[in-house]
Amino acid sequence: MAKENLVFAVIGDYGANSAAEAKVASVLKSKNPQFILTLGDNNYTQGCWKTIDKNVGKYYHEYIGNYQGKYGKGSDINRFFPTLGNHDWLARKTCLYQGTLPYFSYFTLPGNQSYYDFVRGPIHFFALDSDSHEPDGSKEGSKQYQWLTEQVQQSKAPFKIVYFHHAPLSSGKHGSNTRMQWNFASMGIDVVMSGHDHHYERIERNGIVYFVNGVG
Repeated sequence: MAKENLVFAVIGDYGANSAAEAKVASVLKSKNPQFILTLGDNNYTQGCWKTIDKNVGKYYHEYIGNYQGKYGKGSDINRFFPTLGNHDWLARKTCLYQGTLPYFSYFTLPGNQSYYDFVRGPIHFFALDSDSHEPDGSKEGSKQYQWLTEQVQQSKAPFKIVYFHHAPLSSGKHGSNTRMQWNFASMGIDVVMSGHDHHYERIERNGIVYFVNGVG
């Protein structure tokens, strides 16, 4: 029996309710991905509740599980797996919703939501929160780091992908984020994907392919 291909899309630094976002969403959906990952900055500019549906749901509602927005029907099962970016975290200063970041009220995600994992086909995906405001930390040795280490050790999947916002390796404006230069190679991670810098880049280091995609 032939194995079914796993088709997924990855977007980053995208949530601006713009003509560019509309074009990216149109091209993306024409490829019929089974699910979508985001690399953060889902909700420009301040991460507020009043903007999140028009920045995200307007373009991707049919992938979002438990969708409660105004732009159409959501997905019966969640097919939209975001990560937090610095613009999503800005809401902590100006526009908390029901006492927390609007991100947490808008999306229904596995685990504690700020970082989580799921398996699709032969790939185990690990979504991390790379922001310095993450309560469980975003440095090596943090609670989040220990969680990832344990989950990877327990994983039976042949391929493992980690994704988050701040790029550990980048030649762009923001440069490489040393806080997120975890020892992914020793964990057995195959691919690391991130955004923050608004360009596309691919780097190979210690047997791992690092992608930067902050262009939508």
